[in-house]
Amino acid sequence: MKKLGLILTFCCFISAPVIACTIFVLTDGSQALFFNNEDWLNPNTRIWFVPAGDGHYGCAYVGFDDGRAQGGLNTKGLAFDWVAGYMEKWNPDRGMKGVRGNPSERMLETSATVEDAIAFFQTHREPEFSRARVLVADSTGASAIIGAKDGKLNVERANQSRGFGYCGPKLQKMLTKPPEPTVANGAAILRACLQKGETATKYSNVFDLKSHDIFLFQYPERDDSVKLNLNAELAKGAHYYDIPQIRQQLTQAPVPLLNNMKRFFLDEFKPISDQEPKVTEHFRTIIQDAMNGIMHPDDYTPELWKRLSPAQKDIQADLKREGDLVSLTLVDRTTEGSKRTYRYIMEFKNARALERFVLGEDNRIAMIQSDGSERKPDAPDEAPRF
Repeated sequence: MKKLGLILTFCCFISAPVIACTIFVLTDGSQALFFNNEDWLNPNTRIWFVPAGDGHYGCAYVGFDDGRAQGGLNTKGLAFDWVAGYMEKWNPDRGMKGVRGNPSERMLETSATVEDAIAFFQTHREPEFSRARVLVADSTGASAIIGAKDGKLNVERANQSRGFGYCGPKLQKMLTKPPEPTVANGAAILRACLQKGETATKYSNVFDLKSHDIFLFQYPERDDSVKLNLNAELAKGAHYYDIPQIRQQLTQAPVPLLNNMKRFFLDEFKPISDQEPKVTEHFRTIIQDAMNGIMHPDDYTPELWKRLSPAQKDIQADLKREGDLVSLTLVDRTTEGSKRTYRYIMEFKNARALERFVLGEDNRIAMIQSDGSERKPDAPDEAPRF
């Protein structure tokens, strides 16, 4: 789907074959602070806020512009983040449920404690345990490292300061006699554990699990932090900040969430009357042809075909991964000059996507753009992509 724009997002811990990120908790029974260095290739980093709703807590998430949370904090004082690079055999129990979207986000929005989080992962499929481990911690200072071992879910509980990740032995040495749980002490450890090179640390975050304060660092560019408060930010409604520009954006009106940051944005789009069924059938045929590996140049403008032609095999593989094309449902139709724009909910066996098609005056496709996608809960787990 990548070349056609039907992109299912993949976060850093899915693709990384080496240890990435450093995560730790500092606690003394009265304080509980959660620390993370986010190591990856992508410099486009973000923090976004999703207010509470029916059946889910308000949350802050940190990550990249793919909209898939790498870590987060909720209004109950529960936090999580991942460390990549632990390649393990992982055979989820058949009775485990699938979820819509990112399982980590579904966990955070429905769990109040570490034990709640453990129970979630015991009953819901999380494919990433074949290549990563997650640390969860709550306001009591309790924490758990959850991953896979010998094909089964493995849980390591603790009630004291602890951590793991890229920094490895250096981190363990610094935590042998844990410092007082303060932002300053943890920030010093984060600085000592910065990764450099191609997958250098892109941001560092601190979550105070009791006060719900959030501190963002942009090492090594700046040594000072930006301080936010989860509850105050949620009161502004759903919004996000680009971490590299956050100081400027804090002086401006909040930026509404993009589709890939929302919980279930596809639910916002309702079917409209399709007055041009032949056009819809034409788009369906084009997608089916791409799945069959027989794309036709005359279906596209020369400019678009020049970009798509070299990628036909990749397009076919990506589309086939999502299973049979089930339906196209028109949800929007606009005209601007000689161009007609159509937006459809495209339903495949394994995924749903919001897809935009633009036709030129010659009825050739001038643009195909994905406005977001969602893998179905009952879809098979995807294999790692390295």
